[in-house]
Amino acid sequence: MQQSSNKLEKSQGNNNFKNILRKYFNRNDIWLLPNVLCYLRFLLMLAFLVLYLVPFSLAGNDKAHYLLAGAMIATSAFTDFLDGFIARKFQKTSDLGKLLDPCADKLSQFGIALALAITFYTYPSLFALLGFYFLKDFWMFFAVISLAKRNRTFGGARWYGKVSTFLMYVVLGSLLIAGPYIVDIYPAATQEGFYYSHLIIDSLASLALAANVFAFVLYFLAYLKLKHGAGKEEIESGDEYSKQEENTNAENL
Repeated sequence: MQQSSNKLEKSQGNNNFKNILRKYFNRNDIWLLPNVLCYLRFLLMLAFLVLYLVPFSLAGNDKAHYLLAGAMIATSAFTDFLDGFIARKFQKTSDLGKLLDPCADKLSQFGIALALAITFYTYPSLFALLGFYFLKDFWMFFAVISLAKRNRTFGGARWYGKVSTFLMYVVLGSLLIAGPYIVDIYPAATQEGFYYSHLIIDSLASLALAANVFAFVLYFLAYLKLKHGAGKEEIESGDEYSKQEENTNAENL
């Protein structure tokens, strides 16, 4: 009896997950302008990595590649604002867009952290930040899937996740702009330069790392509660979504 119940629960979970995939990956949403702008953000991040990590000078400025890479990030931030504005103003919102936008945000943060860790490889705090950030989001990806199979969700970003994201942007943005100049002003070859450059860069990276650890712990506790049914955040069940889709198709006919 118990085995039959487990099989039924597993089958319902798989059906829920399949219907959720159908909900988020609707072919009619693929070429909506806000979603196309999200695709552009992925390309801008690749351009940023190339420009930031491949040094070259321009008009005698040996930091020109950093400036151009920063321009890619600024353009990406503008398109982030633009896709949200267009989606709300012209009612072009979609479930796919709700999925793509946070993915583009996460990729941007990871890409900047990766570029900083490679450029300033003598600062282990940046590698610690990069590694933990990757593992946290890797876990979050599978946690969301696990909850979806149980017809549960985190219910959007929580306050501690937003705080962590804000501090990540502040720290990464500060190091992105000021990092090359910090290591020039405080060269690691001197004892004083080594001390002050590590004090500044390691302190900023540690602040972002602490915020990520704090957010991960609270998300993990929330996941355990939701997994065992202790929470109000629910998503449409497979049956409800199927009925909704049938009604939509009938209206289109």
